[in-house]
Amino acid sequence: MAGTRTGDPRRGDSPDDADWIFASSDPRTLPTERLPSRSEFDRYAAPLLARREEPALPPGEGETADLSEIDAAALRAAGKPRRPRPAVGRGDEPDAATGVIPAVDGEDGDAAEAPRRSYARSGTTPNAEDDGRAQLSTITIPARFQDLGIFDALRDVLALICLLAALTTSFTLGALPVVDLVGRIALGIALVALVAVHLLRWIPATPNLRLVRAVRIIGLLPALLTAIGTIVADLVLSVPVLFASLPDGPPVGLGVGVSLLLLGSVVGIEPRAHEGYVPQQQARTWSRRLLGGVAGAAALALVVALVMIVGRVFTTGWQYSLNTFGSTVISVVLLGIVLGSALRPDLLGRDRSWFVFSTGAVGGLVVLALADNTVRLQFAAPASFATSYVYLPFLFAAFGLMISRSFVRSMPVSFRRADWLVYTVRAMEFSALLHAAAVLWHLLAAITGTAGITLGGPVLHLVDAAVCACFVAVSLFARKALLERPAALARATGVVASVVLVVVGFLDIIVNSIAIGAGAGLTTGGTALAVGVAAALMLTVPAPVRDEFGAPDLSRMFADFRAHGSGRESLLARVPDVTEERSRKKSFPGS
Repeated sequence: MAGTRTGDPRRGDSPDDADWIFASSDPRTLPTERLPSRSEFDRYAAPLLARREEPALPPGEGETADLSEIDAAALRAAGKPRRPRPAVGRGDEPDAATGVIPAVDGEDGDAAEAPRRSYARSGTTPNAEDDGRAQLSTITIPARFQDLGIFDALRDVLALICLLAALTTSFTLGALPVVDLVGRIALGIALVALVAVHLLRWIPATPNLRLVRAVRIIGLLPALLTAIGTIVADLVLSVPVLFASLPDGPPVGLGVGVSLLLLGSVVGIEPRAHEGYVPQQQARTWSRRLLGGVAGAAALALVVALVMIVGRVFTTGWQYSLNTFGSTVISVVLLGIVLGSALRPDLLGRDRSWFVFSTGAVGGLVVLALADNTVRLQFAAPASFATSYVYLPFLFAAFGLMISRSFVRSMPVSFRRADWLVYTVRAMEFSALLHAAAVLWHLLAAITGTAGITLGGPVLHLVDAAVCACFVAVSLFARKALLERPAALARATGVVASVVLVVVGFLDIIVNSIAIGAGAGLTTGGTALAVGVAAALMLTVPAPVRDEFGAPDLSRMFADFRAHGSGRESLLARVPDVTEERSRKKSFPGS
């Protein structure tokens, strides 16, 4: 018990010293519940009263004291006085006048060269800039590059990589050396322009921003016109031979290099924010009009493809037309999702999550197209209006417009924790739609498999159709669980479904690569593998939202997710915005 505790004989303590509620001269003495007597209180307070009668030293920075008796002229004449270190004795009580706790020197008695500032009893709170270690841990950008935004820098890097990849990948198939020559010249001009705009922007102390914007537009314009001209040339030269057998191939043919050239020029031609360009309402309107023009061009290409498919039934054979129709259905579904998410988001949902997910999905296709010389996937194979549905240039052009500053400013984008659940649901819906189209393609390929139009026999395509149907079922099951089941069970079900997509998709890729030598793709399990990995990461990596006590609350996260886009008020909408308040520097109350 506290009343029977005795002192430590090794320190010479008495039993009465162990019963004080106040701190004694030895800080290791534990207080108890008994109050000290009058004589004990006087003995404890005597040194404090004697110290209070001594003259106070000038206060340190951030401390409060009466400075009315200090001669300012004498201080300016003598310079800033160096405050002596108070003597450290047994007890080390705070200064009675200023309340500053003295620093204790090391065992050797030497004072520290740069003692850390103490905020104890000073009436102020520490700021981040007062801590030298915090400043050393951050990367400082030179003042000249402060205007460079990460979004603009990433788009310039993407444009540069696309233009360089267009030089190394297949550009056209026909025997037209003029088209290849003009394309390489335009590529060279575009690369020089991308380097020149940064030199003109960052080297001079006062850059001419109007000149920088003009160099960017004029330098990238030849590449843009070359890509569009190549597509138009293939269309014009394909119309006369639209129903011919074409044993030597199409007259022009569009390789993946044309699509990369178009994407690089579209992404790189828009002036950046550090070049003094701020998109106004007119620019946003024009971006949507251009995206509508891309959709109209894709619809025109679809009409040409359907005419070609119907005409080749009587010239080339129904097997070829049936197989081409199956591929066209997949391309139309993909283009419809991407363009519909940007132009008509109300058709796919009440929010902009389809726009974000579609942009990310096409971004993955762009990365795969950059490595076409290595992976050689089916979606990046050369195409022509005379042989198939040309969709990749329109898909990449739409992607370039969707990530432009003019268009992004008109689309509210959110990456809160609950939004990752929304994107997971979109991934499952995306998987269900595309794999349903893949089921149709496999069924048509099984019909035409006996004619040798497609690789593999009817049995392999029927098995792949069943696998794709399983992908559709798993995706819909995971979507239903995320939308309706309890929070913990819903996330567990989504993770299990993602693992099934990954494992079965990987096995499907291996089987098809061994049987027919096909690479990873939509019809061979590649899309299921990619969607499964993405969904598993979105369900497991973002931490759940926290409740009012700071603990992770998965139920609240799912409740906010299910209120997203349903017309109900989100839980996070009730939280006040305190960003501006937190950014202000505040002193301690009463200072």
